[in-house]
Amino acid sequence: MIKDLLPYSKPLSVLYVEDDSEIRENYARVFQELFSSFQTADDGLEGLEKYTADPCDLLITDINMPRMNGIDMIAKILEINPEQSIIVTSAHDEAQYLLQLIDLGIEKFLIKPVNFSKMAAVLFRSCKRISEFKELHEYQNRIEDENLHASDLLKELKRKNRELELTIKQLTRNENVNIALLEGIEKEKTFTPEQLDFFTPHPAVTSAEDFITHYPGDIDSFNDKLEPIEETLELVIHQKLSNPSKESVHELSTAFVNYSNHLASTLKFNNLANALENFGLSIAKVEDLSLLKEMKSLLFGIADSLHKWRQEVLVKKTAEDIHFLDNSIISDCMQTESMLSNGVHHAHQHEDVDDLFF
Repeated sequence: MIKDLLPYSKPLSVLYVEDDSEIRENYARVFQELFSSFQTADDGLEGLEKYTADPCDLLITDINMPRMNGIDMIAKILEINPEQSIIVTSAHDEAQYLLQLIDLGIEKFLIKPVNFSKMAAVLFRSCKRISEFKELHEYQNRIEDENLHASDLLKELKRKNRELELTIKQLTRNENVNIALLEGIEKEKTFTPEQLDFFTPHPAVTSAEDFITHYPGDIDSFNDKLEPIEETLELVIHQKLSNPSKESVHELSTAFVNYSNHLASTLKFNNLANALENFGLSIAKVEDLSLLKEMKSLLFGIADSLHKWRQEVLVKKTAEDIHFLDNSIISDCMQTESMLSNGVHHAHQHEDVDDLFF
């Protein structure tokens, strides 16, 4: 992993903010070998001062620190540079900050003690994305410096118009399908597998390899946005639903809605995105919190399916069809949503789902 990481990390600069001197010194020795420029800071205030004087490519920071905590420092740094790449390390009992950090746009949330191999994997994705962004920026600057011929611009405009027309047609079709699904949910109808298959569009099969090849953005960045949401689902379902509170229900609801928003941005997963959004909103309306406790296994099944989908499509890139789990996840969301809306108590599951991990 280090051998693969170095070509991307070596040209970059990093600022490491950590108040624990032992942890800071241990990682400082490693980071000095990985990056061309490396600085450390004892707390958020010193980190902000050093960043202001000498901005870095990558910021790695703790949360709870004296004088200024990591969240306040991150907010001020993002005012200076909204595109700043950020990785946050923190303890298990600070996971309540996860959604706030996601809203701020962090690269990754790592739980202490940080396994070095996991840190290396995160650094690889982040450094690769930063390097590719720099290359793209340089390319754009070269293009802007050149006087593009008018005919080339016209061809590009025509191509974009064709893509827009196709997108509008697909969105219109998806909207009609989603209306049919929502009407069924509102009437508390149970969908058979055959009916669900009928309502779900059947586009031409797209493999993960083809999807990633033609994806217009940064696939690693897309993956990095979904991974911490899965970690939130894991944390809430395993640890907080044993004694559900309004706060934990809000976290669970928000996580499903955020996952939906990221999927919807690709325009490839509108039906799945809408199902997750409706599911997240229905969780927020649950009044009998004991229902969520009894349905931990069902909620875990949905979260685990999302994890399996992301692994096969975005990480391993081995899925022959990027929609291979759509019907299953949509069906599970609809059935669980119906049980929640009707106040149906789920039979106790003897298997200990808290021992299962993503």
